Amino acid sequence: MTITESELREILTGEGREDHHRGVTVADVDRRVRVIRRRRLRVMSAMAGLGIVAGLAFAVPRVENTMASEDIWTGVMTQPTKTPRIVSTPVGGPVIKDALGGRRYKEGGVRKGFVVANRSSQIMVRLSCSGSLTKAALWIDGKLVKAGPCGGKNPVGTYALWWEGPQDDRASKHTVTGAVLQAGARTPEQLYGTADVEHLLAASEPFDVTWDISVDRMGPPECVNNAIQVDPDTGEIVRLRCEEKPTTPPSVP
Repeated sequence: MTITESELREILTGEGREDHHRGVTVADVDRRVRVIRRRRLRVMSAMAGLGIVAGLAFAVPRVENTMASEDIWTGVMTQPTKTPRIVSTPVGGPVIKDALGGRRYKEGGVRKGFVVANRSSQIMVRLSCSGSLTKAALWIDGKLVKAGPCGGKNPVGTYALWWEGPQDDRASKHTVTGAVLQAGARTPEQLYGTADVEHLLAASEPFDVTWDISVDRMGPPECVNNAIQVDPDTGEIVRLRCEEKPTTPPSVP
């Protein structure tokens, strides 16, 4: 505990009085410091009884090399965590299981497509383009389902189209058709939408461009025992038990 400038000035002022002319010695300063320390400790003890010492402790000067520093805990108390709910099937949407078919084309301005068997499961169809920015359109079983920019470059990569069929799809096969149309000077934002596809297709002439259609079978994620998952819909943390009945264990209070 060090003395402050005002306290040191008090010692020197006391020496400057007419009845003190012998000079300030180290012993004088040491004795005065002990008096000051005792006075501070009495004040601190009194304030501790009022529960206000903690608020004032930060204003007390720290003594270098004379007192052991206090161990101050600055951590965060551990909060009780909820036990993950047990589920028997993985949470989240479907994932790609295997490829059902694909084609590569080198001509734009015309429809191209093929028939694929989907094994009575959900499918995902992806149309990707290379080269400059164009507009692409995708038909499933003769119905125009999506249209938008394709090819070119943007901050996150190349534009592509994809369509995910309904999860309860029970058709044994699908006809997948696509077309790549010249974009002209339009911006990517102007290339979205299906309203102008038939007009662009009717007015287009064949041109050279490379593009692909791929079809994949979709299905639920694989169940792995003891794996921890986060439900993307609710944010809930769950634990997989593939062979057990789902349970809801009690939470830690």
